[in-house]
Amino acid sequence: MHSILGFLESFRANYFCRFCLIDQSSAQLVFSEDDPCLTLRSPILNNQHYNNLVDDPTLTSSFGIKRKSILNSLKYFNIAENYAVDIMHDILEGVGQYEVKLLFQYLIEYFISKDSLLNRIYAFNYGYMEKKNKPTNINLDRAGHGIGLNASQTLCLITNIPLIFGDLVPEDDLHWHLLLLLLHILNIVFSYSITEGMTVYLKHLIIEHHRLFKELYPSNNLIPKHHFMVHYPRCIRKIGPLIHIWTMRFEAKHKFFKDCVKNFKNLTVSLARKHQFALAYHWECMSLKAVESGPVKMRSLETQEYSEIISPYLHVDLQNTVKLTNWVKCSGVEYRVGLFVCTGTYENMPVFSKITSIILHDGKAVFVMVEHETCFHDHFHAYQVNETIPKKILVLEREKLRHFKSFDGQMSYGCDSQLYVVSDSCII
Repeated sequence: MHSILGFLESFRANYFCRFCLIDQSSAQLVFSEDDPCLTLRSPILNNQHYNNLVDDPTLTSSFGIKRKSILNSLKYFNIAENYAVDIMHDILEGVGQYEVKLLFQYLIEYFISKDSLLNRIYAFNYGYMEKKNKPTNINLDRAGHGIGLNASQTLCLITNIPLIFGDLVPEDDLHWHLLLLLLHILNIVFSYSITEGMTVYLKHLIIEHHRLFKELYPSNNLIPKHHFMVHYPRCIRKIGPLIHIWTMRFEAKHKFFKDCVKNFKNLTVSLARKHQFALAYHWECMSLKAVESGPVKMRSLETQEYSEIISPYLHVDLQNTVKLTNWVKCSGVEYRVGLFVCTGTYENMPVFSKITSIILHDGKAVFVMVEHETCFHDHFHAYQVNETIPKKILVLEREKLRHFKSFDGQMSYGCDSQLYVVSDSCII
C-alpha cells in the first residue's frame, strides 16, 4: 500500500503513517484523531510535500512521502482520501499477537507455569467450527512480537483466551482488562454491520486501550499498527465495515499458488496452467444446489419431536414424511445439529437457539431449535446461554436467522458446566 501510494515503505521511518503526519514519539502519546497534536493528511498538504521534494533534490522524503503517486492523476481519487486498512495484518498478525505474548508472560509470572499454560491452550476444546484453526506450536521465546501463529489461529486463540484462563485471573486485574478492551475493539472492527454510534464507542475504546497499555507496559512501545487503529473509526464512517476489505480472502487465494510450486522453471506459465486446471475442476465439481447437505433420512413427521409445531410451519399433515439431515451448508456456511444460531435480539442482546434437527423442505433448510436465555459474561467475554423454562421451540428457515453464522456451545476450562457462545464480531 505504501509503495503504491508513494509513501516510505518502512514503518521505522519517523513519519510512518499514510493517514496523518504523526511522528514516532508522538504516536506513543496521541490516541485520537481529535487530538490537536494530530494533523490529518490532505491533498493540499501532500502537494506541499511533493513541492519540497522538487525544490530540494537531495531530499529522499518529505513527511513520509517519497514520490508522487500516479493514482493522483485519477479524476475521482487522491491518495490523501484513501481509507483502506487491513485488520488482518494490523490486529491478528500485529497488535493481537504482541499483546497476547505480553499477557502470557504476565500469567506465567504470577498465575501459571509456562508448560501448564501451553497445555491448557492445546487441550482446550475449541468446538467443531474452529477445529481447523486451533493454535499449534506457540513459540513464546521467539524474537519480536509474534508467537508463531497465522491470522486464523490468532483469531481463534484470542477470542477463547477468556474461557481458557478466566478461572485463574481475578476480575479486577488490569492486564485482563486490557485483553477485554482489545476483544471489544476486535468485535466491532470484525463486524459485518456497524452503526455510527458504534464508531464513536470504538474511538473511546481505542483511547482507553492504548492508555492502559502504556500504563501497564511503560517500557514497551506501541507499534505502528497500534496507531493505525486510531484511524479506524473515521475509515469505517467513510467506507463501511472493515471486514469487507481485509486481505484474508486474498491470502487464501495466494495459498493455492504457494502450495502448488514444485520447481521454478517457467514459473508464471506453470502457475497459470495449474490455476486453469484447478478452476476447471472447481466448476466441473461445483454443486448447483442452493443447499448442500449430509445423508438424508425420510421420517414420518408424527414420529418427530415437536411435530405439532413443525406441521403448521411447513403446511403439511402429521402423516406426511419429511427429509432430515444432520448438517447443511448454505452459501459456504455450515450448520449442524447441536450448534447455536442467533434467532433474534432482546434488549439489544442477541438471543441464541440450539439446533435440534434440520429439515429439507422445498429446496430450503428449516431449523428446529430450542431457544436459550442469553446474557453476556464480562469476565469470559462470551454469551452465557441457558435453556428457557418452560422450553421454547422455534422453527425457522435459514434465511430468517438474525445472523448468518453458527456457533459452538463451549465450556470454560475451569470445569464449569455452563455453556458459552464465543463470537468474534458484534451481533446486532
